[in-house]
Amino acid sequence: MHPPVAMTRAHCYCNSMKRNQFFAIALAWTMLTPAAAEIGQDVARPAVLHEEGSGAGDQFEGHVTWRAEQTADPSAPRGDITIRGEVVIPERNMRMTITLRRNFDPSLSASHTVQVDFIPPLDFAGGGIHQVMGLMLKTSEKAKGAQIDALSVKIDATHFLIGMTGVAQNASVNRRLIRSKDWIDIPFLYGTRRRAILALAKDGDAAAMFNSVFAD
Repeated sequence: MHPPVAMTRAHCYCNSMKRNQFFAIALAWTMLTPAAAEIGQDVARPAVLHEEGSGAGDQFEGHVTWRAEQTADPSAPRGDITIRGEVVIPERNMRMTITLRRNFDPSLSASHTVQVDFIPPLDFAGGGIHQVMGLMLKTSEKAKGAQIDALSVKIDATHFLIGMTGVAQNASVNRRLIRSKDWIDIPFLYGTRRRAILALAKDGDAAAMFNSVFAD
């Protein structure tokens, strides 16, 4: 498979008790946080789904449409920006939304959150999504990704939340990685436990959105 699907568990910055606490907070947070208001133009970039298989594996092309929106969370400062990406992989009948934003909830130990929502029906060959494993950043679509220090939890069959570490030094490294790399990898497991990576381009006009949300 090229690039190789090198699946590693997301590096957790908390123990099992904190994982359970994060899950409880994340569940309430994803249910209550209002949608952001649209303020920016759409930026379409390539998206590529790599599935584990014999040899080079399977590859399916699609696109992600990035948009900068005004954060509607009442605890966010005026003018704060949320990034929303709408992903479509036609050959796999896969549609999902990825939402990246700063975290302003003091009860959630994270600098930023990344919400991954798969849009039903999930009738592709993978049999649904078992788990989203985290985030990786890379310089190009075929490069090897560098792991973000984060904790990923499954809310339900279609909703997942990734909390990027709130530890200051590690959070700074995370932000620099995101600003300096042009592609995001989202590794996940299908319901069949087959592994896959969704690669999303964030270069060009999309880069300014990420530089804003992930500024030091």
